[in-house]
Amino acid sequence: MIASQVQGRIEKLTIHSGQLIKAGELIAKLDETELRTKLEQARSNEQAALMEAGSYGAQAAALRQKMVAESRLQRLGVSSSMAVSNARAEYAQIGSQGGAAMAKAITAKAAREQSEKDLARAAIVAPIDGIVTNIKSHEGEIAQVGTPLARVFDPSDLIIRFAVPKEHRGEIQIGQRVELAVDGNKRPIWAIVTNISGAQEPPINFTVVEADIDDGKLAPGELTVASVGRVRIADARGAKQ
Repeated sequence: MIASQVQGRIEKLTIHSGQLIKAGELIAKLDETELRTKLEQARSNEQAALMEAGSYGAQAAALRQKMVAESRLQRLGVSSSMAVSNARAEYAQIGSQGGAAMAKAITAKAAREQSEKDLARAAIVAPIDGIVTNIKSHEGEIAQVGTPLARVFDPSDLIIRFAVPKEHRGEIQIGQRVELAVDGNKRPIWAIVTNISGAQEPPINFTVVEADIDDGKLAPGELTVASVGRVRIADARGAKQ
């Protein structure tokens, strides 16, 4: 499933169900207005933080020279120990403030880099070559982080998706084998359960299960993305409809 990694209004969907798509090809485009505004603010904050850190750095350099000079004068008997102590205290204080300013600049840089990544994620692309089989969102909708947009299946790595009624939910588990019978195909196809939905699907009250097929054992054209069949759940006692 391809999901949005940032929040934004879906400005454009460039796919349709059944479409063949290549890795890196555009799936959807989110409105960049808010993302660009956040990036500009992050850049401004970083620049201000760097200027503040630079100012403290310059002050620290000047105070260090003063501290060194007072120490030399004290050794010559010209300056007092109090003057040296004051110079050291001033240098330490500015050094501490400079360290805090530098930490602030580092945080601002991280925020700017994150904003750049978020802006780049406004263009959502296919992670793999495959076939678009299920479009979950529409243009104009507000996508949240994690909002599913579409499902892209790799036809060379097929899976089964099927529904298990609530009363049979306890009969299936991750790693279990299931048997798929497809109309027109005389031999059964076996798969291993890889994912079980945590929520019941209203209003039918069933659980969606996914199982991985061993594609290496399929004959050419024996199974396609759009194939429909019946699944039996196998357990130690045999197979159940």
